[in-house]
Amino acid sequence: MLMKTPSRPRIGITPDLNDLDAPETEYVVRRNYADALLRHGGLPLILPYVDDVTPYLETIDGLLVTGGMFDIDPALYGQGASLSCVTKPLRTAFEKALIEGALGLGIPLLGICNGMQLLAVCLGGQLVQDIPSQVPGALEHKPDQPAFRAQHEITIACQPRCLRAVAPGRYWVNSVHHQAVQPSTAYRPIAVACDGVIEAIEAVDHGFAVGVQWHPEYAAGEADAPIWRSFIDAATEFCLTRSPVLHG
Repeated sequence: MLMKTPSRPRIGITPDLNDLDAPETEYVVRRNYADALLRHGGLPLILPYVDDVTPYLETIDGLLVTGGMFDIDPALYGQGASLSCVTKPLRTAFEKALIEGALGLGIPLLGICNGMQLLAVCLGGQLVQDIPSQVPGALEHKPDQPAFRAQHEITIACQPRCLRAVAPGRYWVNSVHHQAVQPSTAYRPIAVACDGVIEAIEAVDHGFAVGVQWHPEYAAGEADAPIWRSFIDAATEFCLTRSPVLHG
């Protein structure tokens, strides 16, 4: 008997959706997400929105929840809105179902920026709704500069359980967010900025379930490539565990 060895693990990517009221609504996703997956050995698959995500979860070996210029609805983590916020209920409901399904099945999951925040909420955490008004002495986490430029340092104090290719140390990262994750017993912080803002998390009671607040798809810092390698390695391992046995 021979075990099937996948050449590339299948990674589902969540896209954004432009104006629902437009006559030609489009799914949109930045090319560098897919390019990063391809460069590190993954096979990217864009996932259109559906009510039942089960077929997706039966197909993919990893889930990439992308970033977006909108807020997670505070009602999802038991808060009222402290300021005017822009939400995307359709996208959030779709991604929430995927995250919860992936966590339940042990499918490796990487959430980026908004995706990290939704992962934290799905695990039972809460968010800082607005860093500038709620974090005294905060760094500028949403600078007026291109995302391919690193903005500030983060510190990874200990070896992350999931990010095995990322060594502890200080790294420069890009930054495009005004909300942040609050501490929770459901996940551990694995990277923190000097102002105390949590920049990366990993779930405590699940397999590979990681969120990073910056955008590693731009390859702006030295930690970015190891993050992708760790994610693809986990997806490859998961793919092998679910692959059928070939008789011969």
